[in-house]
Amino acid sequence: MSIRPLFAILFVVISFGAIQAQHCTEAMANANGEESKIRAGGGFKGSYSLSCIQQGSFTEIAVPFQVFNTIPKGNSDDKVFAMRIDEIKNLPDGMCWVSSSATNSFGAGTGGTLYFRGTTHDQAGQYTLAVTMSFDTDGDGTFDRTAVNYNKVSNTGKMILRVSNETTPCENIDYSLPGNTAAVATSSIEKQ
Repeated sequence: MSIRPLFAILFVVISFGAIQAQHCTEAMANANGEESKIRAGGGFKGSYSLSCIQQGSFTEIAVPFQVFNTIPKGNSDDKVFAMRIDEIKNLPDGMCWVSSSATNSFGAGTGGTLYFRGTTHDQAGQYTLAVTMSFDTDGDGTFDRTAVNYNKVSNTGKMILRVSNETTPCENIDYSLPGNTAAVATSSIEKQ
């Protein structure tokens, strides 16, 4: 095999890998002010209002939120003094996330914005995200409720991103469907 075909194959593999492996490298992104329109303690903007990701095109989706007032604990609730977003699973491959806080932490009564951005080539359809967070429920500045897969980010308890392409339009959200599994199941930003 000559060098030229080998170089062409290597170039295609590297190029495809670069498209698939986009990461949010910035420590934070600016809040867009939309969180002020969400009821205090209301959590994240609902999935039904998020725009669709066009397969093969760079997309940025802003998801404003207000820190939850309480989180369930057994038959009662714990008061939330602060919330930290730790990890988001099942993002369509090529997408990453970043928040409007360099530490991904937000105090009680505050709001912020979560951004999903990137270019995906994952299949069209719905992707139900698992949002892992930690909470300070004692008010002492430590996150005593850690790694909570607290997916109550809408009235249904799910955050769904939709991917469309030229042949598959952006479908209506169906919270009863299991949804697609992303080609790369976990995307998180590095902690500082």
